[in-house]
Amino acid sequence: MIAVSIPVSYIDKLQHENADDLAFYPLSTLQDAMSAGQVLSCYENGEPAGYLWHGPIRHGRDVTIYQACIDYELRRQQLGFGMVRQLIDSARAGGATGIRLRCASSAMSNTFWVTIGFYCTLVSAGGIKRGRSINHYRTDLAATLFVLPGVTPSDQAIDLRAYQRMKANGVAMPSRFSRKHYGDAP
Repeated sequence: MIAVSIPVSYIDKLQHENADDLAFYPLSTLQDAMSAGQVLSCYENGEPAGYLWHGPIRHGRDVTIYQACIDYELRRQQLGFGMVRQLIDSARAGGATGIRLRCASSAMSNTFWVTIGFYCTLVSAGGIKRGRSINHYRTDLAATLFVLPGVTPSDQAIDLRAYQRMKANGVAMPSRFSRKHYGDAP
């Protein structure tokens, strides 16, 4: 893993390739996060391999992972764990209490998060479009007074029936690749 900035065009490519697992954020928001040092990247053989976008590291607070993605062909090579380890080290040094994230129940990455020590604290309803649940994970970085009880993560698959029914009834629904609702180009 090299601390080289990853091109925003590569993040956009990964978001499109993993559209069922990742939300689309405005490219300008991603560029701002990169400028703030909140995007970690990894490379394999000098080529971009993945990224991890996180929120600010603040003393006494949790750090939020907004997105993490490794190129499909390069998964299971410790690249994702390397970026998470880098974030854990930085968060501990900054006095953060934990790291949290949300993960779609249908995403293969649920196994990854559990394997590296995150635990599910809540399962909530996802959006209408994909009809699945959202798993909320965290890992503690410091001793806590209270430990949140763990729950079994959902593995609910994507169910597009409600989305398709609404679209058939004339409700304007954005494409899964659309950023138009952010004002960015499609």
